[in-house]
Order: sequence, then C-alpha cells, then structure tokens
Amino acid sequence: MRQVLVVAYYTPPLGLSGVMRVTKLCKFLPEFGWQPLILTVKPTAYYHYDPKLLADLREAKVFRTESLDPARLYNRLRPGSARLKPALGKSLGKGPRLFNYLLFPDSKVGWFPFGSVAGRHIIDREKPAAIFATGPPFTALLLGVRLKAHARVPLVADFRDPWPTGFAAPPAFQRPALRQLRRHIVRHADLVLAVNEGTARAVGPGTVVLDNGFDPTEFEAHPKKLEGFSIVHVGNLWQNQEQILQVSDVLKDIPEARLYLAGRMDETTRRQLGANPQVRILGTLPHDEVCRLMKGAGVLLYLGKPQQPVGIKLYEYLGAGRPILVFGKDTEEAAGLVIDYGTGMVCSDPAQLVPAILQIRKDTSRFVGGSRNRFNRREQAHWLAKRLEGLI
Repeated sequence: MRQVLVVAYYTPPLGLSGVMRVTKLCKFLPEFGWQPLILTVKPTAYYHYDPKLLADLREAKVFRTESLDPARLYNRLRPGSARLKPALGKSLGKGPRLFNYLLFPDSKVGWFPFGSVAGRHIIDREKPAAIFATGPPFTALLLGVRLKAHARVPLVADFRDPWPTGFAAPPAFQRPALRQLRRHIVRHADLVLAVNEGTARAVGPGTVVLDNGFDPTEFEAHPKKLEGFSIVHVGNLWQNQEQILQVSDVLKDIPEARLYLAGRMDETTRRQLGANPQVRILGTLPHDEVCRLMKGAGVLLYLGKPQQPVGIKLYEYLGAGRPILVFGKDTEEAAGLVIDYGTGMVCSDPAQLVPAILQIRKDTSRFVGGSRNRFNRREQAHWLAKRLEGLI
C-alpha cells in the first residue's frame, strides 16, 4: 500500500464542517491502496468536539504536534485549564477572525515551524509517495509546499475556501500578499483542487473541482422519528437569521409543520424562534445523530450564506435522500445542483415558501430518486486515489 502525507490543521476529535472533507477522504483512501499519514495539531480550543469521528481514522497514522497559534496559547495559559472544553471556542468570540487579520497568512502560522520539523521526520521515516495539503488555514497549504521541497514528491493543494477567512475577503492591505501566496501555492502544486466552482474560479485556471460530499455509511442508520411534517435545518445560523425567521413565520399557514434546527445561533434569534410553538431548537448534535435527523426529515431546508457558493451541508442533504428546499440569497450554485439532480425546489421569495413546501409534501417521491454518486465520499476517494497514481 502506498502512503500519502495529509497536512490538515482541522481533524477529529474536532467536529463541524471544517473537519469532514479530510476525515472522510482519509477514511476511504485505504480501500483504494493509499494509507494516510495525517500531520495535524494536538486537539485545540474549538467550538465543538465529536470524538466519534476518530473511528474514521483507524486505518490512518496520525501525528500530532504543538502549535503557537492563539487558540492553543489561550487555552494553555488559562488558570486551571487542564483539558479543552467545547465552550472555550465561544469564549474567544471574534478573536480568531481578528488574529487572521493580524497574523500572516492566518492565525495558525504558529503551527508552521512545528509542522515543518515533524513533517520532515515523517517523510524521512515513512517515505510517502505524495502529499495532500488542505486549507484553510493557508498555513497548511504553505506547509505542504515546504514539505514537497523536502520529499520531492507530488503535491495536491486542496482549497476549501479561497481566502484564509473563508469567502469573506480579508482587509484590503492583506489581499495583494495573499493573492501572491495563493499563486505561489498553485505554482508549486501538481494538482489543485477546490470544493466548488465558486472557489475554483477564485483560485484560478486549472483548478479541478472535487465536491464536498456525504459518507454513505452514515446514512445506513434508521431515520429519527419526528413530529408532524418535519422541516429540518442543519448548520449554524450566524448569517441566516432573517431567512430562518421568515421560514418560521410562514409555518402558521401549515399547522402540521414543525421546524427542527440543529446547530448554533445567537441568543436573540434563539429567543425569537423559541417563542414559536412550531419550532424545535436542538442545539449542536453529534454527527451520527445529525444524519439520523436528516434521514427522518419531510424536507431539508438549505439557506444560502453571503459569498458562499455551496455549504457543506447541502451534500449531506443529498446523501440523506430526502427532498431539499433551497431558500435565500447567494444560492445560485447550490440551487443549480438541486435542480440538475432533481432533488428539490428553489425559492427566492418568502411568498414562495408555503407553495413549495406543500408541493414537496404532495409529491415527495419526485425528489428522492436519481444517482448521487458524484457526491459519494467513497467514490471521491477512489477518484483521488487514481489521480495520485497518475501524479507519481
């Protein structure tokens, strides 16, 4: 079996969407002849932990290093901080984004020296045939370039976002240097990947789209039994407050409807939604429970976020096999996927919500068929394995 060095800052036991892509690729790559050697950090201050995801890495070798990034330092310096707690991420507030503005290329640059030393040791001992680096943080991509120079093997640079700050552009004074760094990473990579067309366009010509996706094994579980005609939204509601309140407002026209919300939200939105007897606020759930929740939904609600072409949850919605309702602004690419694959309906105006929900309820079977293999993580790992073989 060949080995690939995977450079990734965000890995289990951390949870949420930033962890899923690399975790699932590493889970399935061994089936196609590639064992991942994962270079990452020791568990750090973060918003949410999901230790169950560690089971996906049982066939990988995981190497964890220290880091001088602000989140780790904050945790280490706190009085009585013997162990990490999920609540710590909340206490940092807007700190991580601020540090991205103060440090270059991002707030994780303090990982670079530790990752560089550990990565060279791994390369010398394990002799990987290729390197796969995923970012944000861009520090991980830069580290991939550094380790390629040492190993002299092909590098795959995987862009989950076009900037260290996601799709929100960083301050103007940083952009020229970050664009130059992005070009530097692309120039030294043998294959450049992006998670969607919008990210690929921002990264530049020659970027290949390897979509986010779903793990088919996670949807083998029994669906969760839900009350009424269930409308389920999974994901944090930081930039969707207006849309989710509009959805909750129209529920009065569908008395049997219930809106289930899994994820985090601000306290003001929580209070407003909590006053609606048709809304069920579930908070942050383990990923396996989220999959059962999605499978049990009458309809899965997808809300667009500013400057985000496609959120990762849309792909898991596709894996759940339930009808999808796309609502809001900045949904062109997500809406295109839903329409092209016949998996749901699209609304741009609140007045369209009730007719769309009733149409989905009336004709559910119309939206649950068709092949979705393009987004199957096992198939994507197979594709990546073949590309790695081609590179070497």
